[in-house]
Amino acid sequence: MGGSRDAVDVQEVDDPEQDQFEDAVDTSGSGTGADAIGCAFRDMAEAARSWTLDGALRDNAEIERSQVNALRSWCQESEILPDIAEPLLVAFLHCSRGDLEQAKAVVRVYESVRSKTPEVFADRSFHSEEVQRAKGVGYFCVLPNKTPEGYRVIVQALRDPDPTVFVYSSSSKAQFLTMDAVVRAEPTAPGYVCVFDMNAVQMSHMWAWGIRLPRKVFRYLQEGLPLRMQRIHFLNTTPLMDRVMRMLRPFIRKELQSIFQFHTADDMENLYKMIPQDCLPENYGGFLPPLEKLQDYTDKFLAEMNNMIPT
Repeated sequence: MGGSRDAVDVQEVDDPEQDQFEDAVDTSGSGTGADAIGCAFRDMAEAARSWTLDGALRDNAEIERSQVNALRSWCQESEILPDIAEPLLVAFLHCSRGDLEQAKAVVRVYESVRSKTPEVFADRSFHSEEVQRAKGVGYFCVLPNKTPEGYRVIVQALRDPDPTVFVYSSSSKAQFLTMDAVVRAEPTAPGYVCVFDMNAVQMSHMWAWGIRLPRKVFRYLQEGLPLRMQRIHFLNTTPLMDRVMRMLRPFIRKELQSIFQFHTADDMENLYKMIPQDCLPENYGGFLPPLEKLQDYTDKFLAEMNNMIPT
């Protein structure tokens, strides 16, 4: 483990505004008061520690033990992820809705992209200098509340708008490290929603992407990510977004584009119809703490999960 459960305790703050944040957190009986948000993150880490295959099969009728065994045997015989952990096996089957052949296809892309993209998927310790530097440039926040459908929300935004300090490979490394940690904790989550804040994004950030790496990253997002991506929201969009989409369109399948949602700064009411305000940070008119505080909670969770995240 990267840390103990006590490592994610949150200091109590006597602040009326903080009380509003705490009331917004659905603790499901796991905690109240100033520790409510911390409890939500501790619950995720505890779910990873206490995860069992029997429990996953009991709670997910789409997946059968024979499929898990078959996928494990195939991985070993084909020497693709021969030492794959059971939670990840289940995640592949879950994202494929129990279709064994589809799960194998996802595994192939997962292994291929990750093994051929070391700048994103190698040396991924949460404590590494590169990951910490990326987190100084951007926010990569897991939110404590799920949507009414049970979807987990992950927010990515610029923390430092200076394009000269933005490194796309490092940002992608921190992004997928965060997503891997949540998948490890919740391999059979009903779905995920990603929120990308376009505020302060400039064309200079886009030029830093290059061509080769985005092609790999988007292939991984569409074909190799072992989770059910339900929606991707782009916030604070401007006319620049049209240019960004023209750059990205060659890498993105129509199936992925179909779940994109675009919101200008004046169009937040439509966002609230899909992600209620009690699931959003203060930055976007929500009732949760601002991104800076949520990043602190996320960081403690990532440190707790560090030794369980697939490498």
